[in-house]
Amino acid sequence: MRKSDPETVNRIGQKSDPGAFPPKGGDLRQKIHFWFTIAVMVLIFAHSAMPADLSAQESGVIVAFLMEHLKGLLGGNTKLTTFIVRKSAHFLEYTVLGFSLCLTANDFETIYEENKPAGSPVQPALWGKCIPWLIGTAYAVTDEIHQSFVPGRSCELRDVVIDSCGVAAGVLLCRIIKKWKKGRSH
Repeated sequence: MRKSDPETVNRIGQKSDPGAFPPKGGDLRQKIHFWFTIAVMVLIFAHSAMPADLSAQESGVIVAFLMEHLKGLLGGNTKLTTFIVRKSAHFLEYTVLGFSLCLTANDFETIYEENKPAGSPVQPALWGKCIPWLIGTAYAVTDEIHQSFVPGRSCELRDVVIDSCGVAAGVLLCRIIKKWKKGRSH
């Protein structure tokens, strides 16, 4: 950051550094997005660190509820219900991660756009689409590797694929909402 460059002042008059991590400057909403993303990653890590018996106990509560209330729909198949519950949990937690990564990437893009030096090339459109998906998928891979060191847990490619699809769903949902909000403001 060049201190004498007037373009390092963002839209609300704060000095910011587009290369800072976490982003300096910006508004409270941007900081909340960033720290929420970190919190989601920490929660996923903590959940993955649970030994298999505790994880099964946790999902067992949901399975018991579903078996009691949706007997006709699930046909009483506890094994199938457990599989659906566990894989849905993977998908949903990574959907939240994808959504929050997309918000954070959009914020970094905004900070960059507000602070880029004159004559800088236009920021690639990858920020809000591909970068969050790549980060989320890489996190899913590291999460599965981490699980291989947890008693009773394993590293499964299937879970990485489910997690990656969850990240994609979260990014897509974020992009749809962003376009919808943009359309409403015009």
